[in-house]
Amino acid sequence: MPVNLPATQIYKLNIISGVLFFLASFITSLVTSINFLTMLILTLIVIIYWILAVVLTGLYKTSRNIKQIHLKTVISLVVIMIVFSLQQLMFINIPFSASSLFFAFSLVFLTLLHTVYFRLRFHGDW
Repeated sequence: MPVNLPATQIYKLNIISGVLFFLASFITSLVTSINFLTMLILTLIVIIYWILAVVLTGLYKTSRNIKQIHLKTVISLVVIMIVFSLQQLMFINIPFSASSLFFAFSLVFLTLLHTVYFRLRFHGDW
């Protein structure tokens, strides 16, 4: 049976995801000594792409278990990383080490968010 979350819970998950992207950006700026304002550009672009990916994949509507949610999360972040790396080559001046570290932190944070949030809903489906 699909998750099929109500709209208010999807909005909450998107807001929490946005906050986690900002946290990943802040930690990346501390670790790599990249200016935090520069990382904000990356963060805002990724948040827009993330919301688009959630809508297109039906992450919170059609997923049937936690493994599907994690798989869709990984696939979405990989696609976002590829698209952003193409943009990075053309327009944005952020080192690849900083953007790859940002995406690694984002993947860890989103995986933890989904594991904690959906643990009770899918308790027996591991």
